[in-house]
Amino acid sequence: MSSIWITGADGFVGTWMRRALDHAGRDWAALVLPSSLDQFENNPALGLDLADLAAREAGDDEIDWSTLPPPSGLIHLAAMSFAPQCEQMPDMARAVNVLGPSRMYRSILKQWPECPILHISSGHVYRPSPDPIPEDQPLEPVNVYGSTKLEAEAVALGLRDQGHRISVLRPFNHTGPGQASAFALPSFALRLAALEATGGGALQVGRLDAVRDFLHVREVVKCYLQLIESAGEVDILNVCSGLGLEMSSLLASLQGHFSTSITLAEDENRFRGAADANRLVGDTRRLEMILGHKPELDLAELSRELVADARLRVAAGEDLSRA
Repeated sequence: MSSIWITGADGFVGTWMRRALDHAGRDWAALVLPSSLDQFENNPALGLDLADLAAREAGDDEIDWSTLPPPSGLIHLAAMSFAPQCEQMPDMARAVNVLGPSRMYRSILKQWPECPILHISSGHVYRPSPDPIPEDQPLEPVNVYGSTKLEAEAVALGLRDQGHRISVLRPFNHTGPGQASAFALPSFALRLAALEATGGGALQVGRLDAVRDFLHVREVVKCYLQLIESAGEVDILNVCSGLGLEMSSLLASLQGHFSTSITLAEDENRFRGAADANRLVGDTRRLEMILGHKPELDLAELSRELVADARLRVAAGEDLSRA
């Protein structure tokens, strides 16, 4: 039986994706970095290093897929997705986010031209706007991460224009248990849990007035799995809730689970300046039309899950140096 192929299967969203596929009894195969192959004991794992692919000259070292059964679809999750890291390493960000998937798509489609592909981009390709952003709004990313995702979209849409079954999805912010400590909400939750464990203190924060559109990663994965069946029928699609929340409100929701005395202190090192959009909230109308519903954020439940996860990780001694 053919499988859904996943890149980034050992990452945050990929881990949730694998759980959802296992729960649904669906077959999958992981396209993962060679160092991660040992994680996948019960499903096939194919070594694929996107940065290495990007470094090869076009036409050299063609990947041989001929011994493998055709995939029932490909969901491309792998990315260099932490925006500050992309600012620090723009060449690597472009290699991983643009050049690697470009070579991968062309190689796979040469072997299986009808393969359905979901190319996962980002809401960060848009120009920040005071209103919910529909798919036809101007594209003007304010950081390197968004710029690389926009460049990769051009590759995916170019292949779609050639007749391939590719849809570009633009997820806005999403989070949940297991996300890396460098990202905003797990960073807040983990550092709050660490302060709780030591009796309280000051939580260092950056900008809290920025407005973001968050979903639980579980809802994002559900959308992807629904949309893979019809990949190519739509060109571009936001994946979001349409609800804009200030980072201060999201932090307050997490703080409500802690009774320890914790104060907030601004840390200039946590401010990102022009690389941090004022407001990014997606318009859900096209998504709702296609799915028949729109995903919604249960902030109270999300906060409970993030705090419970953070307490376990702190108790286990997780390194919070990047939080």
